[in-house]
Amino acid sequence: MTSVAQSIQPETGQENPLEPRLLALYRVATPEQKLTAVVRLNQVLQGLKEAQLADARPELTGAQRQAELRHWWMSARD
Repeated sequence: MTSVAQSIQPETGQENPLEPRLLALYRVATPEQKLTAVVRLNQVLQGLKEAQLADARPELTGAQRQAELRHWWMSARD
């Protein structure tokens, strides 16, 4: 598996978007499989952000944390 550092092109400094193996998998995936992958990624992202909020703002109740998470998600800012 290629690390992020290995996937950066030295001449441009830009990251390669996908490993060839992953690109091949995405190309043959059905729309349902792609949607399932996106849903899972979104769930993981929201879970990580919720954990970060709980760590950074322990005074928030669960409902307040969910409201903050919703605001963050809808505003697409961190």
